[in-house]
Amino acid sequence: MGYINKTVFINYLSCHTLGWMTKRGALPRLAGLNNELLTLEGRNVHKASRQLFPDAVNAKILKAGNPTLDIRDLISNTDIKTIYDAQFVAGGFSVKTDILQRLEDNSWRLFEVKSGSKYKVKYISDMSFSAMVLSKYGIKICKTSVLHLSNYYRLGMDISRLFTELDCTEKVELKVQEFLSLSDKAFEDIESENMPQPYLKRTCKNCPLFDGCMGKDVKNHIFDLPRLSMLAMEELIALGADTIDKVPDDFELTEMQKVVKNSVLTTTNYVSENLKIEIENIKQPFYYLDFEFVTTIMPLYPNIAPHTQLLTQFSLDKTDNLGNILNHHEYIADITKDCRREIAEKLIEYLGEEGSVITYANSERISVSKLSAMFPDLSDKLNKIIERIVDLELIVRKNYYDINFRGRSSIKKVLPVLIPEMSYAGLEIGEGGDAAAAFAFMAMGLYDNARIEETKKNLLRYCAQDTLAMIRIHQFLVGVVK
Repeated sequence: MGYINKTVFINYLSCHTLGWMTKRGALPRLAGLNNELLTLEGRNVHKASRQLFPDAVNAKILKAGNPTLDIRDLISNTDIKTIYDAQFVAGGFSVKTDILQRLEDNSWRLFEVKSGSKYKVKYISDMSFSAMVLSKYGIKICKTSVLHLSNYYRLGMDISRLFTELDCTEKVELKVQEFLSLSDKAFEDIESENMPQPYLKRTCKNCPLFDGCMGKDVKNHIFDLPRLSMLAMEELIALGADTIDKVPDDFELTEMQKVVKNSVLTTTNYVSENLKIEIENIKQPFYYLDFEFVTTIMPLYPNIAPHTQLLTQFSLDKTDNLGNILNHHEYIADITKDCRREIAEKLIEYLGEEGSVITYANSERISVSKLSAMFPDLSDKLNKIIERIVDLELIVRKNYYDINFRGRSSIKKVLPVLIPEMSYAGLEIGEGGDAAAAFAFMAMGLYDNARIEETKKNLLRYCAQDTLAMIRIHQFLVGVVK
């Protein structure tokens, strides 16, 4: 049934059941444009890292040309100083290493290439699994380093400026010993015909298999309590309270968590006394604003660091007090350049000086603040726009709750509950990550002209759906107040 790879082992450490299921291909397959972009960019980053080692041997290519080649032949050949894409199998475990560099004493340094621009704790587990398999194989790893992206890199710089090296040897050595001590039991559990019995713990909350495992046929799970802390989760689990109705009356909850609990117990929706004031504070004319962004691992344009979030488009609707659209403005950036200045100028032109600017979540406020800091000559006008911004999600979160929200307040969760006739299902692009990826593919020159034009139309439709959704949610809340 194949060897145990890194994903299986790391998932096993989180949950024995998850590791067992992962080994059997039970995880949902990642799909969509966003996943395609991440895969493409990850591949490009690894390709760029190899330029740091021009004399390195590509084990994968050599193996393809000579199927009988054994990786031991490369390891034992002292003329070979660096190897990348080498596959190792030992003790039932398998790993493909990014870069192995021979040291003077014939031991090795392990490099793992990461697409992130910051150190992450999980990097240690990743490298430790690789070092564990290499140890089982008989290769001595004396040093381990992460190569992650540098925030100082800009498009056109020498590739050596793209990466920052971080020595993680000490942390990895400790973790490898831990992994080695667990590996035999892990192998036994994962390869067993019997699935390890699952049990509820806080890591279940974000598990991709939760709905078919510990969450199956469970209504009003404690994970539906908004902003429930890890400590509170663990305390409730220890009490055997897996659903909201089992939460003890004397258990300390936030005010919003109490609202959710009461809605579950009474099967009624919550409407705060303050909702009327919040709705009446929204001033006419109403402007509904939604932004779309793209964040690529490698910079799309000059003078931009890796992982920079760029504004790429917006939809803007102006309505009367009945929700009738008086004006609709939409904008999508030129894919060949950074258009943030033009976006700032368009916002100033279209938004005028009066009326509330209604957004959903805080990202628009943050983005306009960044534009204000980036373009000081526009800052006064942009700051006045910021003062007019009203966060509709915040109003919903504080003042209205339907048990079908399941503790969430995002527009994708709220809209089908409040306005069931509205949906993103019929759109070619119906999700923010896919919208960002579609723009990135255009900017990277991967689409022909016909596909670019069609993609732009689909992006504009998606963004317009967001502003229309805000209009409908706002009108719904007006109706609740009335």
